[in-house]
Formats: sequence, structure tokens, C-alpha cells
Amino acid sequence: MQSLISLPTEILHQIIRSVEPGSLKTLRQVCRSLGEIGKEHLFESVTVYATEESCDGFVDFLENEDGDCIQSVTKVYLDLSEFEGLYSYDTYNDETSNEPMEKEFRKFVRLFPRLKELPRLRSVVLRFHPDCSEDGDSDVPHTLGLRSAVMKEFLSAITALPQLPRELAIRDLQNVNESNSDEVERIEKVLQNLCSLRLNIANPHNQGNPECDLYHDEIHTFFSALPSFWLKPALQNLEHLTIYSSHYFGYYPKLDLRGVHFPRLRTLALGNYTFVHDSQLDWILSHRDTLTELYLDDCAILWAVAPFDKDKERTYLDPDSYTTHSGLVGHGYATYDKRWHHYFKTLQELSHLRHFRYGHSEYWSADESTPFECETDIIIGMHEESYLTFTSECYSPELTYYYGTGRSMKWVDEGPLPWIEEDQTSLEELLMKIGQKYVIDEATEDQIDRVRYLGQPRT
Repeated sequence: MQSLISLPTEILHQIIRSVEPGSLKTLRQVCRSLGEIGKEHLFESVTVYATEESCDGFVDFLENEDGDCIQSVTKVYLDLSEFEGLYSYDTYNDETSNEPMEKEFRKFVRLFPRLKELPRLRSVVLRFHPDCSEDGDSDVPHTLGLRSAVMKEFLSAITALPQLPRELAIRDLQNVNESNSDEVERIEKVLQNLCSLRLNIANPHNQGNPECDLYHDEIHTFFSALPSFWLKPALQNLEHLTIYSSHYFGYYPKLDLRGVHFPRLRTLALGNYTFVHDSQLDWILSHRDTLTELYLDDCAILWAVAPFDKDKERTYLDPDSYTTHSGLVGHGYATYDKRWHHYFKTLQELSHLRHFRYGHSEYWSADESTPFECETDIIIGMHEESYLTFTSECYSPELTYYYGTGRSMKWVDEGPLPWIEEDQTSLEELLMKIGQKYVIDEATEDQIDRVRYLGQPRT
């Protein structure tokens, strides 16, 4: 024990940071010096759930814990994901209602203003349920009315903090922006102060007809407005940006970032993002002076796209850039000749890059949600959806169309899968260039082998 506590304090902090919470509690009883360090890390973050027990525990912590513990809290998770209720702002605000779940929900939301009692709070996470409504459907755990009610109280509370948070994360944010001018003003106020923004976007999903998921206007309106609504207010100070979506985005729905530049951006993480034009890679390269970490999780290059003619305006490409294809009547058609090895070689131009991960996270669909705060766990390597096509509002590894009598399917055969080996080699060269260790363990080998199998000729 004496040899351990004789280590420099900075090293002790690094060691204790990796200790499980349960062990941290025990560590507080070992000796005073380790107990103080352990206490700081044990109470560094606090999670409050929308249950009576959790809410009471948070109140007890604020009112009965010693001041040092309260001083240690820098991050709060407000987790509503397990709560189910069809409430609007007026409904839950009705004090005459004694319905148990309504009271529980009201108790949770009424705790938001008490965040000001945490003097060192700098990071706030708000989590909703991943299921969200489709065309006003109320048969979901969190309706738009409930989400709006929570956002109203949440924004009111954090804009009233003595110091605005420096980090904001919203997990399972439904793809509908607030329209009330007061709420929009509060969002802008928060965004202007942020150094870190994390948006994990939830989109309605029709399990019976998944091909309909991209039909809805809301998803296109949301992503087209995302740069102006969520990003531009944060331009000057933002250093860390994460955007994940439960549906592929970038090409369709279109996310155009060409008018957005972050002069201080150090970390960028994208999940389910699709590349179809050089300008998307150029946008990343435009941050070469500052970018040190880049994470591309389940991101795909689209080598062929065939949207309906009526949808060309909603895609990332210029509507006039599409040609036609004999087997795709009523569709535009375009191909993209860049492959991942081109991208990886170009990314070597990022002279400050020190950590890069391209691949697939094992946390997709965990809790029916998108991966959250686990970019550093992405399994590095080519994966089964490294390349996709798009047609009829649907993403697929292969582009198919009907021919002849309309009962048979034909493949567009110019696929990129023969490039997988060159892609993997180029990825490893990039990692070597930036000095990042790369170990091909069992999970990595399995991921790469699956995509190699896809590259075999059809029989």
C-alpha cells in the first residue's frame, strides 16, 4: 500500500479512473489519500432516472451528502428512456392529477432546476426512449408532446445555471426540431457556449415496412435544417462534434455541411453517415489545422444511387448530375468512383490526426438505440456495409432492378467489393502513418472475413 500511495497524484488519478464504481466505494475506506481521489471519481458523474427511487436518491444526495462530493460532480445524466407515458406539458403540469406515473414524471422533471446546486457542473446528458412517433402516432413510449414538455423544462433549467454547460449530449433526439421561438432562443444560448455537442438522432421505424422509413417529410426537414439549427450557433467554440443517426444520412436524407466550418474542431465522430461526393471528404479535410481524432462508425460509400426522379432534389447530389439507366425507369442514376482506399490515403493529409477509427461498433441496436459515448470501441476494419447502394428510398449492398417480364431481378455488377483488400491495406497504412497501434483480434478478424466473403463472385 505504501508503494502505491507514494506514486505521483497524477498517476493515481489515471489508475483510479479505470476502477469500477463498486470498487471505488470500497477504496474510500482503504486510506484517506486514496479515499479522496476515489471520491472525486466516484461522484464525477451522476445519473438520475425517471423513477421515484432515483429521484429521491438525487434529492438525498443534494441535501445530505458532504460538500466535497457535490463539488466533485461535473456531469449529470438525465435518463428518461425507461419511462412510458402519453403526456404533454399541460398534462404533467396539472397538480390536481394524482395518477402515479404522472406524479413520477412530474417529480423527475421538477428536479431539473436543482442542477444549479452542482457548482462544478459542466456536462449534461438528456436521454429519451429510442422509439418515436410516426405521423403523430401516439402508440410510442415518448410522444412528441412528452418530448417537447421535457425539452421545455430542460432548456429552462440549464439556461438558468450560474454557468452554462460546456458539454451537451441528447440521446435519442427525435428528428423534429423545436419551433417555439422561446425554446429556439434557449437552444441557441446553450449552443453558443458549448465546446462539445453530441446528437444521437432517433427516427421513426416501421418494422413491417422498413422501406417506408425515409418517406416522411420530417426526416428530410430535420437534416436539412441541422446545420443552421444545431451547428452554426456553436461554430466559434465547438471542439468535439458527434452525430449519430438510427437511419443512414448524408446522401438521403441530405446533410450538407459545406457552409459550416469549426475553427477549433479537434474531434469528429459520425455514425451511419454516407459518402457519395468528394465535397464530403473535403469538408473533413478543411479541419486539417485542428482535427486530432476522427471516428467513422458504420459509415458507407455509395458507389451507385438511383433515387426516384421526384426525390432528386432531396439528395446530396445536384439534380442535374443524374443520368438514366435502362433498367431503372422513373429513376435518376449516378455512380461514385471513389473507394475507401482513396479516402484513407487522402486522410493522411490530416497532419494533426492522432487517433482514427473506421469500422463497426458492436453497440448498434444495444438498448434499441445507437452507440453512445463508445467511439473508442469501434472495431477497426472493413465491414459488411462499407459500401452500399441506394434505390427507391432504400439502402442495400447491391443495386438491383427488374427486367424482362418484371418478375426477375438483375444486379448492377460494377460493385466495389474487389477493392476490399486494398481498402484494408490502405487503412492499416493510415494507422501506421499516425502512429496508432492496430491489433487484429478475433472480433476484428471476424468482421473483415465477413466482408471478404461478400466480395466473392456470385454463382
